[in-house]
Amino acid sequence: MAIAHPADAPPSRHHRMAVPSAWRSANERGRTLVSEADPACRTPISNGIAAMTVSVMAHYVDRQPYVGVRPFRAQEAGQFFGRSEAAAELADRWRRHRLSVLTGPPGSGKTSLLHARLVSDTAFRTAGVLPVGRPFGPPPPALAALPEHNPYTLALLCSWMPTTPPNHLAGLSLYEFLRRDGYPGCPSPFFVAIDQVEKVFERHARLDPHRAGFLAQLREAIGELSDLHLLLSVREEHLPDLEAALGPLEPYVLAPLTTADAVEAVERPIQGSGRWYADGAAEDIVATVATGRDAVDPVLLQVICSRLWASLPTDITAITVQDVHAHPGIERSLREFCGQAIVDVAAEHNVSTLRLASWLQRTFATGPSADAVEAAAREGLPAAVLAAFQDRYVLAANPPYRLRHELLTGPLMNLDIADLHPGGTGPGRHLSAAASALFRGDLAAAEHNVGAALAAAGEADLTLLAHTQSRMGDIAHLRRDPERAVTCYRAAAALFEALQNNMAVAYLLAAIGHSLLAQGLDVEAVETLRSAVDRLPADLTLQTELGRTLWKVGHGRAGVTVLTEVLNADSHTPEALRTRGEMLADLGRAESALRDLDQVRLQLRPEGRAARALALIGTGDSRGAEEEMAAVLEPGSDNGPVLLYAARVRALGGDRIAAADLARLSLAATAPALTRHQCAEAAQLLGDVPSGS
Repeated sequence: MAIAHPADAPPSRHHRMAVPSAWRSANERGRTLVSEADPACRTPISNGIAAMTVSVMAHYVDRQPYVGVRPFRAQEAGQFFGRSEAAAELADRWRRHRLSVLTGPPGSGKTSLLHARLVSDTAFRTAGVLPVGRPFGPPPPALAALPEHNPYTLALLCSWMPTTPPNHLAGLSLYEFLRRDGYPGCPSPFFVAIDQVEKVFERHARLDPHRAGFLAQLREAIGELSDLHLLLSVREEHLPDLEAALGPLEPYVLAPLTTADAVEAVERPIQGSGRWYADGAAEDIVATVATGRDAVDPVLLQVICSRLWASLPTDITAITVQDVHAHPGIERSLREFCGQAIVDVAAEHNVSTLRLASWLQRTFATGPSADAVEAAAREGLPAAVLAAFQDRYVLAANPPYRLRHELLTGPLMNLDIADLHPGGTGPGRHLSAAASALFRGDLAAAEHNVGAALAAAGEADLTLLAHTQSRMGDIAHLRRDPERAVTCYRAAAALFEALQNNMAVAYLLAAIGHSLLAQGLDVEAVETLRSAVDRLPADLTLQTELGRTLWKVGHGRAGVTVLTEVLNADSHTPEALRTRGEMLADLGRAESALRDLDQVRLQLRPEGRAARALALIGTGDSRGAEEEMAAVLEPGSDNGPVLLYAARVRALGGDRIAAADLARLSLAATAPALTRHQCAEAAQLLGDVPSGS
C-alpha cells in the first residue's frame, strides 16, 4: 500500500503522542534527520517520508513488541499492558498477607502478571524478592548423581537459582533453602512467588509419591518463616486441591481482559516503533478474539498481533483493518498456532502429527466433547495429550473439554501439511521434549525424543551429543538399568572431557559411581566417587555422596570421617547432617547421632526418623523411640532401612520375635532396598530368633 504522510493521514487517536517529533518536522526542516532513539543513525532528507522510513523504521520494525503464545518475561515489562488494576490489587495483597493466592483459567495471564509486573516492581525488588519460581521443569542431567530428593522441590529451587549446580540444591527442603540459601542477607520481610502450582496436582506415576511431601514443605515454610510473604498462582480448576492442602483461602481471581484493556495491550507496545494502528484496527483485532461481553482472550490476542507484526512489509507505518486481515490474516495465524501446538504435543508424547491432527478434528469438529478422554483412549492416545493441548491454549476444560475459542474451529479443520511444520523439529526441540517427558516419568516418549535428537545431531556437535548421551543414561537410571546407565554416562563423560567441561565430567562420574553401586560393584563405585571428588575437591555435595557410598558398602567409620570433614567446612549442611546422623545411629553412637539429627529434625526423611528412633532407644528413651516409630511405620511400608531400624529398635527393647518379623519384611522391601551390609544385619536379627519361635 502507499505510505501516507502523517500530515495527510494522522495516526489514530491513541497514538498521536507515539509519533516521534522528528517525523512531524521532517519536511519543514529538509535536512538531516536524527532518529530520537538512535542519534547515530543519520540519513540525508531528499524525500521527507522516504528518508524517515530508512532512519526510523529500519531501526525499529524488526523489534517484536508482542510475545505471542508464551508468557511475558520480567525484562519485557515495558511491553506488558492492560493489567494495571489487577497488578495494584495483587501487589497490595502480597504486601499485607503472608499467604496470597492468584487464580484464574489457563491463559488468563497469571504468569505474565507475576513476571512482568509484580516481581519486577521496584518496591518488591528493594524489599527482597526471588525470581518467580515453578515446581516443575527439565530434570537435572546425570540424575543418578543426585541424592534422594523431591522432584517438585528441586525443580522449584532450580528455577530460583538457575546458575547453581542442581547437586547443591537436591535434598534441601523449601524451609532449609529459604531460611539459609534462598535470599542470603535479605531484608525483612521477603517475598516469594510460586507459579503454576497446579502442576503439583497433575497425575504422573513418577511424581505422585512426592506430592504430599512437597505440600507439607509449603506448609512448613509458611508456618516456620514469619518474615515470608508467599504468593501462589494456581489454575482455578485446582484451587480446591490447594485449599485441601493449605486450608481455606481468599484468592484473587484474575478476570478476562476488558475490551479497553485489550486495546491498550494491542496499541501501547508499539509506541516509539515508527508504526501505529489506524482508527478501528486495534478494535477489530480485539473484537475478533472476544469471548463474551467485555471479555477478551489474551492468548489469541497475542498470537494474532505477533504474527501480524512479523508479516507486515517494512514500508507500512499505519496499520489498517485491511492489513490486519492480510498480513498474514487471522485464519492463517491461527492455523500456524494450532499446527505448532500439534507439533509440540506430538513430539512430547511420541505421537504422529497427522494422527494427532486428525483426532483433534474428529473429536472437536462440532463443539465440546463430553467423552474426549474416552475418545483419546479409543485412539490409543495418552490422556495426558488433552492436558498438553490445554497447556498450549488449544483446548479448555470446564469440563468437558472444548476448543479454547470458537475462532479456532475453522483453522483447526483447515490445517494442511505445511501447518504441521511451522517451528521445525530439530535436535534441540527433541531434547527439550525428552526432558519434559523425563520429568513426568513418560520414559517411552523420552526415549523416542532422545533417539530423534541423536539421529538429527551432526557428529561435529559434541555438546549436543554429550547432552543426548547423558539423557540416555538418565532414562536407563529411571528404568532401573544401571548397566546401561553406566555405558551412556561414560559416553557422555568422554564427550564432555573433549569439551573440557570438568564440572559435567565430575557429576557424570558421580552418576557412574551410583550406578556401579546399584550393580554391587562396591570397589569400582567408591573409586569412581573418589575420582569425582578429585575433579571438584571443593564440592561438598560430591564429598557427601562419597561418605554415603562408603557407608553403604560397609565402611561406616570411613564415611563418618568424610562427612565430618564436610561439616568442618560448613557446619550447617543439611544433607551432611542428615546422612552423618543416620550413619552414627547405625554405628551405635546414639548421643552423637541425636546431635546431628536434631539439627534437621523437621526435615528428616523416613529413614532419618527411624534412625533417630534407634538413637533414642540407645539413650534409654523408649517412649521417644516409640513415638518416632509410630510416625514412620505405616501399614504396607516398603522402605527397607526404615523396617530394619524398626527391627533393631524392637531387638534393643527385648522383643526378638517382632524384631525378626520386621527384619524379614526389610529384606523383601524395595523402596528403597537394603544395602548388602544392611542385609547382613537383617539376617543376623533373623538368626537371633530360636527355631520354632
